[in-house]
Amino acid sequence: MQATTVQTPAGAWMTTTDKPPPKRTRRTEPIMRRNAKNGAVSYTFQVDVGTHADGTRDRQRFTFSTFAEARREYRKISTEVAAGTFVKRDLTTVAEYLGRWLDGRRDVRVNTLAGYRHSLKPVIDNLGGLGLQQLRTSDIDALVTLRLNGTPISQRERRGRRAAEVLAYLRSRSGGAQYADVRDELGNPGVKALDRLVASGEVIRPSRGRYVAVRDSDPVQSKIPGNVSSRTVVTMLVVLSSALDDAMREGLVARNVARLVKRPAVEHHEMATWTAEQAVRFREHVRGDRLAACWLLTLAGLRRSEVLGLRWSDVDLDGGTVTIAQGRVVAEGQGTITGDPKSKRSRRALPMPAEVLAALRVFRLRQSEERLAIGSEYPDTGLVAVNVIGLPIRPETYSGEFMRHAKDAGVPLIRLHDVRHTAATMLLDRGTTPSATAKWLGHDPAITLRVYGHVYDGALAAAGDTLLRGH
Repeated sequence: MQATTVQTPAGAWMTTTDKPPPKRTRRTEPIMRRNAKNGAVSYTFQVDVGTHADGTRDRQRFTFSTFAEARREYRKISTEVAAGTFVKRDLTTVAEYLGRWLDGRRDVRVNTLAGYRHSLKPVIDNLGGLGLQQLRTSDIDALVTLRLNGTPISQRERRGRRAAEVLAYLRSRSGGAQYADVRDELGNPGVKALDRLVASGEVIRPSRGRYVAVRDSDPVQSKIPGNVSSRTVVTMLVVLSSALDDAMREGLVARNVARLVKRPAVEHHEMATWTAEQAVRFREHVRGDRLAACWLLTLAGLRRSEVLGLRWSDVDLDGGTVTIAQGRVVAEGQGTITGDPKSKRSRRALPMPAEVLAALRVFRLRQSEERLAIGSEYPDTGLVAVNVIGLPIRPETYSGEFMRHAKDAGVPLIRLHDVRHTAATMLLDRGTTPSATAKWLGHDPAITLRVYGHVYDGALAAAGDTLLRGH
C-alpha cells in the first residue's frame, strides 16, 4: 500500500492509503459437465421455465455439446424466462400441428377448409417430419423453390454445421447408427439435425432405430410436384402463416418463420367482363328460358352458390326483396352440400328490380304446375333453382347451361363468376358508391375498391379537373 497526502475541499490536509477496488464476484452459472461412457462430453443445465397446472415448478434440462454453446443458451433462456417470452420445448412435428390446426378450423366453410388442406399438403409432405420448433425460414424457402422450379435446391446449400457433422458421423460407421449413438456423440443439436436430415431425405431409416446417410450420388426423390404458379405458392405461404400465427398464440413457437420468406410476385390478370350492351343481349336471349329468373339473379351479381341455395321462403315478392341466407357448393369428397353463405357480409337482403320479381313470379307458377303434374313424388326441397322434376340443380350443370346460353347469345364466353364482376363494374360505372356496391355484392368495401378501382380512373381525372378549374 502507498500513503498519499491530499488536500480536502475545506483546505485541510490528510493522508490516505490507496487500496485496490474490491473484485466483483461473478455469479456461477449452473452448467455441469457430463462424460458419456463412450467418452463423449456434453454440458447441461436446468432452468425453471414456469409452473405446472398444479402449481409446482416446471423445471427443464438443456444439453449442449460445448461449454460455450451451453453458456450462451443458458443466458438466452434465463433472459427469456424473466421477460415472459420463453417458449417451452415441445416435440410436436409440423405435420402433427398442421393436422390439428386444420381439424380445428370450424369457423370456415367446407370448401375453404378443403382449400386450406390442399395448400398445406406440400408443406406436410415435405416438412412434416420436422419438429415445429425446428422449422426454419430456409426450410420453407427451399420448399418455395421446389414448388416454383420443380427441382430441389442443392442439399449442400441447406446444410448447417451440425447437419454436416451428423452426415460425417453416420458415414464413418458401417451400417449406420442408432438414435442414442448420435445423441451421445453430438448431443441435443445433433439429434435435431438428424431429424431435419431425415425430413429432407438425406438420411434414411432402413430399420427401426437405425439411421443411414444417403450417399451424395444417390438421388433424393421428391414427391412434391413443381412448376406451379406463383399464386399457388403465395396461397400456400398465406395459409401456413395463418397456422403459425396461431402456434405463436399457443406458445408453441417464438416467431412465425413463414412471414420471413420472400413471396414470389403474382402476375396480375385483368378480369373478363361483359359490356352493358353484351349483358343486355344475354338477358334478352334467356328471357324465355325456364330458368330466366335464375339468370337474372346471376346478372344482378349473386354468386352461383347463392342462386342455387336460394329458397322460396327467402323471396318476399310482396316486399320486393330477396334474402341471401345460405349457399349450395360442391365440396371435395362430399358432393353438393348446403351451408352458410361465404361470409358474414354475404348475409344480406336485396331489393330486387321489378323485372327480377316478375320472373320469379312466373317461375314459381311454373313450378306449381310441374308439381301438380308429378304429384306426391315431387320432392319438397323449398329451393328456387330446381329442374323440371323438382330436384336441385347441380352447380356444374348450372355453369354448363350458362356457357351454352352465352355461346348462343353471341356474347364473349366468360366464366360464370365473371358475370358478378360485370355487375360490380356496371354498378360503380353508373355512380353507385363503393360502400353500396360492396353491400349489394356481400363484399368488404376495401376489397371492392381494390378489385374494381380501375372503374374510377375517369372519375378521378374529372375530379382533378374540378379542383383546378377556375372560379
